[in-house]
Amino acid sequence: MAATPEKRKPPASLMHQLSLPIYALIVTFIALFAASASYILIRVQNDHTRQLAEQSTAFVRRNLAYQFDTMNNMAAFLLTNQSIENLLESAHPAPFEAVEDFFALQANLQNLSLLSLLNDSGSGTAVQQSYAVSVALGPGSGLYALATDHYDPVTGIYKDDDLWEQPWYKALSGGERQNAWWGQRAGRASAAMIYSATRKTSIKDGRTIGTVIIGADTGSIRSVFDNAALKQGYHLLMDESGRVIYSERYRFLEPVGDLPYVRAAANAEGSFVARIDGERHRVMQETMDNGWKLLTIVPESHFNRYTWAISAIGAVTAAAALLIAGYWVRRIVVRVTVPITRLVGAVQRPEVLAFEEPLPSLHSGIYEVDALNQKFASMLVTMHGLIEKSFAEEIERRQLQLELLNAQINPHFLYNTLDLINCRAILSGDEETSAIVRSLANVFRYGLNRGQAWIPLSGEIKQVEAYLHIQRMMMENLRVDIQVPADLADIPIPHFCLQPLAENAIVHGFAGRTGDCRISISAAIDGATLVLRVADNGRGCDAETMNRALRHPPSGGPGPAGEAADGGGSGYGYGTMNVHRRIQLHCGEAYGLRYVLTDEGTCVEAVLPFRDDRSLAEKGAEA
Repeated sequence: MAATPEKRKPPASLMHQLSLPIYALIVTFIALFAASASYILIRVQNDHTRQLAEQSTAFVRRNLAYQFDTMNNMAAFLLTNQSIENLLESAHPAPFEAVEDFFALQANLQNLSLLSLLNDSGSGTAVQQSYAVSVALGPGSGLYALATDHYDPVTGIYKDDDLWEQPWYKALSGGERQNAWWGQRAGRASAAMIYSATRKTSIKDGRTIGTVIIGADTGSIRSVFDNAALKQGYHLLMDESGRVIYSERYRFLEPVGDLPYVRAAANAEGSFVARIDGERHRVMQETMDNGWKLLTIVPESHFNRYTWAISAIGAVTAAAALLIAGYWVRRIVVRVTVPITRLVGAVQRPEVLAFEEPLPSLHSGIYEVDALNQKFASMLVTMHGLIEKSFAEEIERRQLQLELLNAQINPHFLYNTLDLINCRAILSGDEETSAIVRSLANVFRYGLNRGQAWIPLSGEIKQVEAYLHIQRMMMENLRVDIQVPADLADIPIPHFCLQPLAENAIVHGFAGRTGDCRISISAAIDGATLVLRVADNGRGCDAETMNRALRHPPSGGPGPAGEAADGGGSGYGYGTMNVHRRIQLHCGEAYGLRYVLTDEGTCVEAVLPFRDDRSLAEKGAEA
């Protein structure tokens, strides 16, 4: 009985084989996303906490500004009220005649002082404190004689003699400030008070009458800070000299200007981080209209109190996800990539590529991998045939190009034709045409050079002289200065280095120019190098940009695109790059062209090795 062939199970599809691992990876990514989302939510909550602290600072600033504006409004009322103006300016022959005006002014001050600074009467911490409204009169006021001799910072009318030595009074008297603010303890109870002082001048003639002083107990602003209390941290309101006006941490008028974070606030804008008592704190600042500064200091740990917890959760979740993903990725690698790796190994064997051995047949159990192996084997056969065909066509194309190039230029025919034109020009008496033809013949003669790659420096100079001779006939304003030492004439250099540089100067440096065109060519020895310099007084170029272009040519390389850019005045094109690359191919990467920064026009140098071997030059000289 004949043995029945073993029935092979059809290979499963790639999607079927990868469905479970992909599902596991999706679950893993969902877990990572959940952890990341939780982390983001915590960060949002932390940012919200920071915003609450910033809003607390803004709330305190707005309410303090309201309180200070109230004091300013009271001062403005005293400064602009016509009846008070009349009381202060009225002249009296005898002091007793001013008693009625004095008490009228006193009554006005008492009435103003009864206005409460706070509207928050329902706050349990609100201190209902009246204003202390006083006027310090100068000798220019009619009530000066009746005013109290010694100033007391409570409601009343005083002479200003006691205030002359006060810093704030000096600033007002000298015109440095229009309005002065300060804090001091006053009265028998040494209450902490804030004051605002403004100079009172006559509306009629502008003379100084006195100073209006508005005072208020700091308890009047305490409720503002209580209503914006911080769970952690504190506020600090200080005057321009760095003394405390109000703070939950520092005493009234305590100097804090030398604290590091206070000094940092003077040079910073917005919020910043400072180290206080060994812990990082966020410092938020606001500057009041009167020059006082409000700081809100909150520990950074208050903003980031959830950071460590979420970091731990994220780390554990990520570790678990990596373990799961690693297990299934290993399954995928073993299941899928091993057959493909075997296929690649077989393809890399020379015997298979040379069609000495067939591509091995793989049975991975995955339909797509097996189909890939079969199709690749078929593609390998097709590719081998295409390569052979392409190679033969390329050889034929190169041969045709070489033949075409040889047919394009016949040196003997070219020279004979130019000689014929020269003879005809001489016979006709056209010396200028004869000179142009001879120069053109020299250009072609030195340019072809019988295919020699090296030429004596003297031959290169002759070629560029012939080229520039033709250009001078076309440009009457072109002046050429060539200075090459005689002992360098036989130094061998790569052929066709100078003419493209001179041509670049004329075509691009002198484009659109009609007068004073100069080109200078020089040669010098610099250590172990020969430096050929071509300079012009044209419109110039950016030397650094040009050197960078030589070091890193455009991706398209020199060619038509490069020539178009060259026409825009860049000074970089096919000819320049061709010279640079030929020098490097003949002499090494250390040599080539370089652009030199100059005050006028463009200066480019060809840096070549100084070779004392004259044999190459002698071969070129025979040309």
